[in-house]
Amino acid sequence: MKQLRPITPITILAAELGEIITDNAKELSSNPEILRRLKRCKDLAGGLDPYIERHTSAESDDLRRLNEATLSFDWDDRDEDTYVKGLEAEMLSGHVEGQFLKILVSITNAKRVLEIGVFSGYSALAMAEALPSDGELVACELDPRAADFAERHIGAAHLNCDVSVKIGKAIDTIAKLKDSAHPFDLVFIDADKPSYKDYVKTILDYGLIKIGGLFVVDNTLLQGEVYIEDGDMSTPAAGIHEFNEYLTNEPRVTQVLIPLRDGVTLAQRII
Repeated sequence: MKQLRPITPITILAAELGEIITDNAKELSSNPEILRRLKRCKDLAGGLDPYIERHTSAESDDLRRLNEATLSFDWDDRDEDTYVKGLEAEMLSGHVEGQFLKILVSITNAKRVLEIGVFSGYSALAMAEALPSDGELVACELDPRAADFAERHIGAAHLNCDVSVKIGKAIDTIAKLKDSAHPFDLVFIDADKPSYKDYVKTILDYGLIKIGGLFVVDNTLLQGEVYIEDGDMSTPAAGIHEFNEYLTNEPRVTQVLIPLRDGVTLAQRII
């Protein structure tokens, strides 16, 4: 099974500290106090995620199987224009974030959930497990290969609610939903970063999320790029930074950015 590369601020920090210790082993051997402190910093960073995993309720068998299938699948780029470039197993929401989403759906008593960016379907399945029998989850995915993978694994899971995967540009799917009689209770966004602002603003403009409804937005720390001033931001990081600035000043929501994995923002519609 594939070994995932570090993609969150804390795992990147742990990896950097490990490389510094290894690459400078000879010099550090003459300064045991500095070496001790560096190792402690590495252990503080590297031990956090495993500890959180151990103290988070276990994922269901369906989620575990989907996790394993995602890590084993060949997500390498394809030449066909219909496929999205850059898909990788590291995009998996994973155990801790999946449980976080599942609890959010449960405690908000959500019945209608909109997901923008499905990838292999882990987050969709986690949320669907918390929906009631009359619940509905609408999931938007641009890549047909990922959508097919997600549909197959979600379809094989033991669910009581309705889950539908819409293939195509999410902004187009959102436009088709604007006349829906029932707004969504919760919207989870984990898709192309430069479009985050458009997704949230359009959903608010169309009234597709109820007053009191919750946006859950992933990757809002984007590997630390949004707050480290060491050069030009990547296109995804610039998109996230613009979104974070927009949401902070959006009068229709109140929000908090949580340092869970690569950053998760909760924003509640208030007007």
